[in-house]
Amino acid sequence: MEKIVIDYKYNNYFSARSKAREDVNYIAEKNGFTPFLINTRTTTEQMASGKSLWKKIVYNFRKLFILCGAIYAIKPGTLVLFQYPFAPFGEFFTLFFCRCLKLKKCSLIFMVHDLVHYRETLVFDKYEIKILNTADELIVHTPKMQELFKSYGINRPCRILWLFDYITPEIPSVKQHSSNDIAFAGALDKSIFLRDMQGIPYKELELHLYGNQPKDTSTYPNWMKYAGRFSPENVTMLQESWGLSWDGDGINTLEGVIGNYLKYISPHKVSLYIAAGLPVIISKESALAGFIEENKLGITINSLFDIETAMKNLSAEDLLSIRENVYKMSERLRDGDMLGSIIREIVKALNKHE
Repeated sequence: MEKIVIDYKYNNYFSARSKAREDVNYIAEKNGFTPFLINTRTTTEQMASGKSLWKKIVYNFRKLFILCGAIYAIKPGTLVLFQYPFAPFGEFFTLFFCRCLKLKKCSLIFMVHDLVHYRETLVFDKYEIKILNTADELIVHTPKMQELFKSYGINRPCRILWLFDYITPEIPSVKQHSSNDIAFAGALDKSIFLRDMQGIPYKELELHLYGNQPKDTSTYPNWMKYAGRFSPENVTMLQESWGLSWDGDGINTLEGVIGNYLKYISPHKVSLYIAAGLPVIISKESALAGFIEENKLGITINSLFDIETAMKNLSAEDLLSIRENVYKMSERLRDGDMLGSIIREIVKALNKHE
């Protein structure tokens, strides 16, 4: 049985340099899949900037031509690991592509990275539902995401990833001490809750911000510091003792569209923190809260006001146990074992039915 992992690239570059997608390609290839990269030749941004109807028609015909070439090249009966969403081609062409592969008796395994329409609107687009229902199996972030799918009539078999793998050659050191320094990595200007944290009277912790330089830091409290940027693979840059996963409009609960999204997904930054050897601080409302608690990979909080108290309530034994568990999980993520184990299970099950 031929096995391929499908991704797209713009000319000679992977789209958006997505760390998660590149890691999936690497893990799949490590487990016997052949990379099948579709060159889009032009970017979605270039298409959107073209104002003339003629340019848009030409662009869409080009997409169709590229996809037809890919469909022709993929052999009947191939096991396809498909990274969703397939952004440059849009939902209509993605649905066309997947249905054509099904006509060729291919087995489609979707690795779900993001739910773009749902993330932005809190509802599924009809095309999104149709695309996901073409899959033979879905690899989803959490059981909450699986429940969300079922509520919209997406009833394909699911396997739970829990945490994204995080491939890096760097090995974090085992921290022998615990400070109250916390890392937060992300799109800082889009992290609205940061602007409201000045009302939190922390006295014994510092929050270090990683990402693009914020445009306005005037509303940040004095215990919040901008720490710069780093390459995604350079996890040893994070020397803090904790990593914060929070998003949305509020500081008491997960509010707003993005805050709600955390109730279903596994944020990639959680994998970054654990790969770097940092225990996680996460909302009790998030989809990963139970997993973090059960595996003792950090602490869960109701509100951002609770961080300092939650840290003080940890005993020395608690801290030691959390550090040890985080280091073990870090090894799994850096080795690609979360997705790798699922891929091996799927291939084994398919081989039994041949």
